[in-house]
Formats: sequence, structure tokens, C-alpha cells
Amino acid sequence: MYRMLNILVIFLLLVSHSALAGISSGFYSSHYAAGEGSVIAAVEIKDRGIYNLIVSIQFLRKPKDSKIYKSDEYEQLIDRLVVESRGIALQKILESKELSLTDFAGLKNNIETDIKKLVAEMKDKYLPGGEVEVVFSVSNFFLLEPRDK
Repeated sequence: MYRMLNILVIFLLLVSHSALAGISSGFYSSHYAAGEGSVIAAVEIKDRGIYNLIVSIQFLRKPKDSKIYKSDEYEQLIDRLVVESRGIALQKILESKELSLTDFAGLKNNIETDIKKLVAEMKDKYLPGGEVEVVFSVSNFFLLEPRDK
């Protein structure tokens, strides 16, 4: 009797822990969490010196409740876009020479435009003929002053 009670208690603890883990992951998970990438690069601002520019790029992994968004091909597409979009952002930042504060809006637009081109290319490669919506945002676009200034 005592042994059966111990087994039952252990079983209930294991089952309840697994159930609570599943519930909590649903509450705290974000569709952006796995698709977020940040880039940090140094930029020179006219008459102010060198600052760190932080740019975050996020891709929405499940924009609609449709079969195509649950496919392996779509997941591979988003994974590839996350990696390559970071490269685009870093390249655009490093290509920029000395910037004025008004040049940052243009830089952000250039990054977004190049990512849109990349999305169009990759959609045709990974999901040919598929009507696929890829949602992304370029956010957290800000400057940080280096600590040693």
C-alpha cells in the first residue's frame, strides 16, 4: 500500500511538472523569439566620433493559420532569412562612411529595401509558386555611446 502510494505521488509530480511546463511555454513564448537577430556595429558620426549602432531584425514565424506556414520549407526559409538579413544589415552599416544624424533614416530604409529583395528571392527558391507572406520588422535602431569616451 505504502509503495503504491509513493509510485502514485511520483507519477503525479512528473505528469504535473510536464503539464505546467507546456502551459508556461505557451504563455511566455513569442513568435518573434526564435526569429530575432541583432547586429551591433561601430559607426562614425560627423563631429561627434564613433558610436555603436544596434539594429534588431525580427521575422514573424506564423503569420497565418495555414498549412504552408507549418511546412519544413517555410521554417527553412525563415531560418535562412534570419541569418542573411543580419549579414545585409551589417554590410550596409559597415559600408556607410561618416554619417550625420539625418543619414540614419536613409540607412534604415536601405536595410529594409535590401531585406525585401532578399525575401522575394528566397521565397521563389524555397517555396516556388506558393503564395507566402513573410512579415519582418527592423527595430531597435539606436546608438550607444562607447564606455571609454
